[in-house]
Amino acid sequence: MIDDRRMRALESQVDALRTKEKDSDTRKTYEQVFDRAALLTIASLIGDGVIATLDYPVSTGKEASVFHATDAAGRAKAVKIYRIANATFRNIAVYIEGDPRFKKVKKAIRPTIFAWAQKEYKNLVRMDDAGTRVPRPERVLDNVLVMEYIGDEAQPAPTLREVALDDPAATYADVVANLQAIRKSKLVHADLSEYNLLYWEGRIVVIDVGQSVPLDHPRAEDWFKRDVSNIARFFHRRGVRVTPAELEKAIVEG
Repeated sequence: MIDDRRMRALESQVDALRTKEKDSDTRKTYEQVFDRAALLTIASLIGDGVIATLDYPVSTGKEASVFHATDAAGRAKAVKIYRIANATFRNIAVYIEGDPRFKKVKKAIRPTIFAWAQKEYKNLVRMDDAGTRVPRPERVLDNVLVMEYIGDEAQPAPTLREVALDDPAATYADVVANLQAIRKSKLVHADLSEYNLLYWEGRIVVIDVGQSVPLDHPRAEDWFKRDVSNIARFFHRRGVRVTPAELEKAIVEG
């Protein structure tokens, strides 16, 4: 049960986040993210002690926004809120159709978005269990996912694209090890590039795995080859002489 006092406190936090944003598009995004249902979900997470405060935005993407949060002990958390919107629904439906874990999901916006949040949570668990370095998932409820925050109070971890690598070959080896672990989890990332690999404290962290599908998905092989091509291209431009075929062999045989 959500009491009025807790709900008012949460609404005040969200209003503070909105008023900090001067950009009209960002404010519009916040209006989409923080609808009444999402506020009730976040309030439930606060009531359960998963988080205590919602602090500031970390990133905004096509399907979701990520916020820094803090629990009662002062530990940082990442809260990912998936937008309930037609455009989002169209973008993600292709990754849910054909995934045997989600055969019974109704083809409507809200059930699809809720399934997407569940899918990312389950994919994170499977990857983590297989040894992939991912943000550790903590809780999923409706369209809100709570997980480990990667970064510090000064900044969130940058993406691989944003980093000037001192030793590209060592970083490439780290990426390969993570891709081998994803393969071990019997999943394909399906949207892998330098944009959804974080670089923190000298190590790679794989993010944005909502679209990841099992190896037996009808399009898994095509998406795997796309992932491999993206990574080979990125590192080739940074002096690591690798072809997609060589990378694919290293992952499959690793």
